[in-house]
Order: sequence, then structure tokens, then C-alpha cells
Amino acid sequence: MNTKISAEKVKLCLYDEKEVAFIDLRELSQHTNGHPFFAISLPYSIFELNLETLVPNKKTRLILIDSHNEISNHAYDKADSLGYLNIFVVEGGVKEWTKKGFSLFDGINVPSKSFGELIEKKFHTPSITAKELHHKQSKNENYIVIDGRPFDEYIKMSIPKSICCPNAELALRVPSYINDQNTEIIINCAGRTRSIIGAQTLIEFGIKNTVKALENGTQGWFLSNLSLDHNKDKIIGILPNDLEIKELKEKALNLINKNNIKVIDVSQAQQLINDTNASTFVFNVTNALGNKTVSEIPNVPGGQLVQATDKHIGVWKSNVILIDDGDLVRAGTTAMWLKRMNFKVFILKDGISEASKLKLKKHYNQKEEILDILNINELINLKNHTLFDIRLSQDYLNVRLKNSLWLNRSEIFKKNIYKNNDIIIITDDLKKAFLIVKDIQGQNKNCKIKVYKWSKDDLIKQPDIFDRTINKMAKEKRIDFNFHTYKRHEGSKAHAEQYLKWETDLVDKMDEQELSFFNLL
Repeated sequence: MNTKISAEKVKLCLYDEKEVAFIDLRELSQHTNGHPFFAISLPYSIFELNLETLVPNKKTRLILIDSHNEISNHAYDKADSLGYLNIFVVEGGVKEWTKKGFSLFDGINVPSKSFGELIEKKFHTPSITAKELHHKQSKNENYIVIDGRPFDEYIKMSIPKSICCPNAELALRVPSYINDQNTEIIINCAGRTRSIIGAQTLIEFGIKNTVKALENGTQGWFLSNLSLDHNKDKIIGILPNDLEIKELKEKALNLINKNNIKVIDVSQAQQLINDTNASTFVFNVTNALGNKTVSEIPNVPGGQLVQATDKHIGVWKSNVILIDDGDLVRAGTTAMWLKRMNFKVFILKDGISEASKLKLKKHYNQKEEILDILNINELINLKNHTLFDIRLSQDYLNVRLKNSLWLNRSEIFKKNIYKNNDIIIITDDLKKAFLIVKDIQGQNKNCKIKVYKWSKDDLIKQPDIFDRTINKMAKEKRIDFNFHTYKRHEGSKAHAEQYLKWETDLVDKMDEQELSFFNLL
């Protein structure tokens, strides 16, 4: 029997001093269509695969919310079997949340996006419009446009004459790259958050140049009817010399001390990791290109960690240990923002060179070997089986096995899928297949389930058994697809405008508790 919790009590948990994980079990489309401000998206379809990564401590208050269906009950049982000790289900789900007068927020990474808007309002981060920048370009003024996104995003589309330097690298690399203090620095991203945070990072770090954020990023440029570049590969690859690093490290330490952030050694970090009464996350925040890494430690560049915090950290008010190369600049500037987002942030003193000494907790490992896996010839010869394709709906619509049906794990109970006695699961992810097989057999032990692992080679070998015709599926059935202004990436100006309006309107939707959660200092 699961433990119910009211929406009002959830709000109290979110704003007390104890850590809490508030998990939205609905699939991505349902989450992005409207969710509580601090709800972390962890769809039931992949629940056990990511739960221990997002919520590493089994004593953490784990609050589950759904659409007021039985999914929370099933997730409760899964979490319980994994050893979680304080699990709660929101009574009445999302419907009850709204009945109590609490707002739902559409989109993803809502806390991070809102935080960026709050930073701009609090610190009056200077900005420049696309048209103003274009005018500077036509006049050949003394300026530089630096794209604060990761290189894989930059290469897809960029502001003409810009150069890539991911946000967490800005304070480390830009001072050595720009020799002229009169050069105006303009930071851009695809929209707003990373432009604001990147520009404010350089300002807080004390760079003497004038720094501005490009208002609305590449989308603002596009909406101003200006052409974007594609497939550019310019990146600030220069690193400071030893003397410069020494000076930058001193500036980083001043910033770290100003924000009351602790620099800790390996033994202190291990104590935090071993603490059974707290959740501790560890990240290497350097840009992965050309840097040393420790395989067990997630490499999440600092700009991305601030931009999409709820993608990587599932517990609010938890411990976060940040690691760079020992320069303290990248970890320090990232820590400054996470501290203001109300996390307890620490920096590993000697960086990546000491990180290999840390012993991290191991996560749940799926037993894929129990699956009955078919090859393509065995699949062709089987008759009278029901075929369920559990890949992403977008992939299913592009190409699929003939006579197969698309299925999301969250719907197997509602549709009584388990009443079929002979089933073939089509998947490109055996771990996801293991979860759905386990659920179906839990409802019907006599059900015989075989698994076909999707193969592009089979598309060539046996083209006749695949359906490549254009297929459509009702929007409400595609519960795994993020429809939130997605066409902005396809050149839709209407979607780009909607997205930017969504970002700027976030703060106005926040209630007093949500606004007071962040420590803007």
C-alpha cells in the first residue's frame, strides 16, 4: 500500500530545508504540456533505468506524480523493490495539483530557464539586439561574438563571424584569447538562458571588457530576417599559460569565497559520497574536447549543467561536487550559479587528477541476458504473434515492421496488453525491452515474449517485411514526443516567437514560494 501525500504537503516539502525528489512519471509530451515547477521528468517507460542516477540516496523523500492513474502505483513498487525508503504518491495526481490552485508550466528545464530570467532581472545583464549587432558587423566595429553552446550545437547553426566557447570555459579561455580590453564581447546561445548566464559569468569574474548577451540568441537573429551560418567549426582552443592560470585561479578563489563555496579534498569528497543521509552528485564540468576524464564521473559541461539542471540532478537542495582540471575557474563559475539555485555545492581541490580516487555508488544493472532475442530469419518464420514496437514514436513512424503496433510501457496496463499470449517486442534498446517484458509477465506469467533488436542491416537484407510508407499518429497518442514549440528548429518563425515568449513569461507565472526558492544573493 503506497503512502499518499496531498499537493499542499508537496509544496511544503519543496520549501523546507530537507532535500526532496519530485518525479513526474508521465511521458515527455505529457510533461512538456504542463507540470509542477519543480517536477523532474522521469517517464515510467525508463523509470528504473535512471532513478538511481537522478536520486542516488535511498532515504531521500521521493514524491511521485502522474495523471491520476495507476502508473504511480507501479512506479512505487519499482522504487520500493530498489530499496527506496520514503516514497510518496501525490493524491489525485496532476489534476488535483491544479484543483488546489497550483500552476503547471509547459516546456522543459523550467527551473533553469526561469533562473536565467531571474538573473537578468536581478543583475540587469546588458544585452544587444540582433539588429544592433548586425549594424556593428556592417561598421566593422571592435567586437567579438562568442557562442556559449557546446560545439555540436554551434556547428548546426551559428551567428556569422562567431566563434564557439562553451559557457563554463569562458572565464578560463576568453582572457587569453582577447588581448584588447576595448573589444566588446557578445555572448549568444540558441535562445536566452546561456546568453544571459554566459555574459553574467564574465562580468562576475571581473573581465574588463564590455560584455553583453545577444538578446534571444540565434532565434532572435533568425526572427530579424538575418541569415545564420551552418557547419562552421571555429572554436576557442587556446588555453592560458601557467602564469595566466595562476592569476585566473586567484580570481576564481575570490569568486568562490565571495559565494561561500567550499573547496574540498578527496577525503572530504568521499565522506559526502558515503553519507547515507544525503544525496551527492559528482560532475566533471570541463568541455570534453581534449580533456582528461574519469569514466565513472559524468562529464556535463558547466553551461549545460546550469542550462538543464533537472536533466542531471533529480534532488533539490542536494550536494553537488564539481570537478575541473584543477584551475578552479570552470568549477568555480559553475558552482556560483548552482549555489544560487539552492544546491549545496563543493569543488574538488585538485580536480580531475585526483578524481579517479573517488569511489562512486554503483547503479542498478538490468539483466538483459534473460530476454529471448530473435534474429531476422526467426522473426520472419514466426506466425500468430502480436508485434509491439517500443522504439520512439518518431522512429516508428519513419519505418517499422509490417503489422506492428506502437507501444509505450506506460500504456500496457490501460490497454490490457498482457492478455496477449504470444508477443514480439521490437526495440532498439534492450534495457527498455527488459522493463516492459518484466511488466507484461508480471500480469500474465503464461505470456510468451520474444524480442527483436532493431537492425539497420536487416532493413537492407529483408526490405519486404518493413513498411517505409509515411505514417501518421494522432498527436495525443504520441506521448513520448516533445511538441513544445519544436518547429522552431525546422524554421518556423511562429514557433520561435512562441518559445521566446514562453521563456520571458516564466517569471510572471511563478508564485512567491517558487520565486523565493533561489538564492540570488
